[in-house]
Amino acid sequence: MSSQILCIGMSDSSAGTGIQADIKTIQALGEYAATVVTSVCVQNTVDVFDIFPIPADIVTAQLKAVMDDFDPKILKVGMLGSEGTINAVGDFIESHDTKELKLVVDPVMVGRIGKMLLDKPARDALKRRLLIHAEVITPNLREAQELTGLTIRDINDMKHAAEMLMTLGCRTVVVKGGSLSSDKIHNVYFDDNGPEVFERPRFDSKATHGAGTTLSSAIAAGLAKGKTPKESFLIAQDFLIEAIRTAKSIGSGFGPVNHSFNLSEKNV
Repeated sequence: MSSQILCIGMSDSSAGTGIQADIKTIQALGEYAATVVTSVCVQNTVDVFDIFPIPADIVTAQLKAVMDDFDPKILKVGMLGSEGTINAVGDFIESHDTKELKLVVDPVMVGRIGKMLLDKPARDALKRRLLIHAEVITPNLREAQELTGLTIRDINDMKHAAEMLMTLGCRTVVVKGGSLSSDKIHNVYFDDNGPEVFERPRFDSKATHGAGTTLSSAIAAGLAKGKTPKESFLIAQDFLIEAIRTAKSIGSGFGPVNHSFNLSEKNV
């Protein structure tokens, strides 16, 4: 029987990231994704043209509707967009047993072209209300810099940033190194045992839209299966690499990863 995961984030009209990527990833890994939409993004593979925020009270109503009827043990949080929405989600989480409800946070705060998606009060609220409760957080390099104040130039800087992020209260940090200049991809995994660096191949591909969302959703799926955070990360990392490797060119910008590679290869 599939486990239920509640995904909280934005809707992407190009269906490569956000809630759409959450659903695709979690379904591909055999679990069930319920959703709460925090904003609607006017977006394609080239750019984000506009963002329409969903009022915080409607976000709260969605959360209540799902929890009244479902029994998710994993919450996966993506783009929240505002301090009000962050506080609404924080209130919801703190009203539940956080030992029973495991939280995976992808701290989306910077768009692909570098536009800041969260102002400083919202970034502070994210640390105070959500990261403190997180089982796993998955910042990319720019997000890790914004959360720590560090400049990240290499793997040692990634390790230092991950160590600093652990002091916010989260139990596991994954700093994603996809944008680090290297012929390989390096991710830093940090828990109570300290840092580990994982190296994976880099493909000559522009099909990377939704890569960060896919990794965090796959981690959530692993946790839902009863895997440890590290086991979940390793599964997620391999899933993402294959999703990028097998992706076809869609759109004229950065196309989506191939979430269904494990189905299409079986001709399903």
